[in-house]
Amino acid sequence: MPKIDHDTKERILAAAEKVFHANGFKGTRTTLIADQAGISRTMLHYYYSTKEELFQEVMRQTLSAVFMHMSQLMTENTTLANLLTHLIDTVSDLFEAKPGLPSFVVNILNETPDVVTLMTSSTQDNLPAQLEALLAQEKVKGTVAPHISGENLMMDIYSLCSIPYLGAAYIKAKENRTDEQLKAFVAQRREHVKAMILKTIQV
Repeated sequence: MPKIDHDTKERILAAAEKVFHANGFKGTRTTLIADQAGISRTMLHYYYSTKEELFQEVMRQTLSAVFMHMSQLMTENTTLANLLTHLIDTVSDLFEAKPGLPSFVVNILNETPDVVTLMTSSTQDNLPAQLEALLAQEKVKGTVAPHISGENLMMDIYSLCSIPYLGAAYIKAKENRTDEQLKAFVAQRREHVKAMILKTIQV
C-alpha cells in the first residue's frame, strides 16, 4: 500500500476545488478530478474513497480557516464597527481568492439540496451565535438597533459581498468594463458594503 504523500493530497484538493466550481457537485466525476490532478483514478480513490468525502474535505479546508480567523476576531478587544469591517474584509478576501465559490454554493443549494448536509457537517460555524452575544452587549448600551440579529447580519455580509462575483459577467458587460476596471469596482464596493452594514446596525 503506497504512503500518503501530502503534495499529492494537496494537488488532489486543488484539482477538486477547480472541478467542483466549474461543474457543480452533480456534474463532477472523480475521473475529471484525477485528470486535473495528473494522477490515476485508482490513486485518487486511495486518498478519497468517494466524491462526497472529497467534497467535504474541500469545503472544510475552504471555510475552516475563514471561520477560525473570524472567531479570533470575535475574541479580540475591539469595537463592533472594527469587528464588522474585518469580517467584511475576510469574506471579501475569500471571494477574491476563490471567485467561483459564491456561484458554486448557489448551484449546490438550488440543484443538490441533499448535499447541504455535507456542507454543514464539514464546518462548525458558531459565528452568528458569537456575534449575537456581542450585539446583545451593544444593545444594552443603546448603540445597536434592537431588531439586529447575528444571523441576519452574517447573511447580509455574505450576500452583499458575493453579488459582484455572482454577477461579474453582467457588471463587466453593462458598463463595458475592462478586467482592471471590474477589479476596481469590486474594491470600491467592498467599502460601500462596510458603510452600509455599519449604518444598518445603528439605532
